[in-house]
Amino acid sequence: MGFSFKIRPGAAADIEAVSRAYAQAWRETYAPFAPPIFTQGMSEAAASRIFHESLAPNAFSYFLFVAEVEGRIVGFADGGRERSRPDSGEGELYALYLLKEFHGRGIGRELFKAALSQLGRSGLGSAVAWVLERNPTRRFYEKAQGALGPDQKRLVLGGETVNLVSYRWALRPVDF
Repeated sequence: MGFSFKIRPGAAADIEAVSRAYAQAWRETYAPFAPPIFTQGMSEAAASRIFHESLAPNAFSYFLFVAEVEGRIVGFADGGRERSRPDSGEGELYALYLLKEFHGRGIGRELFKAALSQLGRSGLGSAVAWVLERNPTRRFYEKAQGALGPDQKRLVLGGETVNLVSYRWALRPVDF
């Protein structure tokens, strides 16, 4: 029997399930290498607030795609205009999270393709994703032909600093 999943646009009715997946994937991904204050602060309630605010009409052309396996939301991708420079004509992949048990099955790749396609349909010419420098899944963005950008950001959380690096894409079909 083959493995199947579905990628579809997310909606307000999905917020609870997306928030659960987000909080779990956040902890699974970052707990091994990020400061505890960074991972402990991402609860389902915090994630729910983020998604409720994001799905409200805004100037960022926000979108959300979810991945379902047997009716269960196991991951998502969201994005819109680049948040720090919304008038730049650049899009941003805000997040792409997938529960660890579903890594390596093509779901992340399809979420990524859906997100970049949506950014392109929005009339944006390029896209950026900000990724924790120590994130072991950075290879995903490299495999997706992301160009490691010269830009970096630093976040200070509870007195601890984490570094972010940028990956960039021209918005054209990506095949990986």
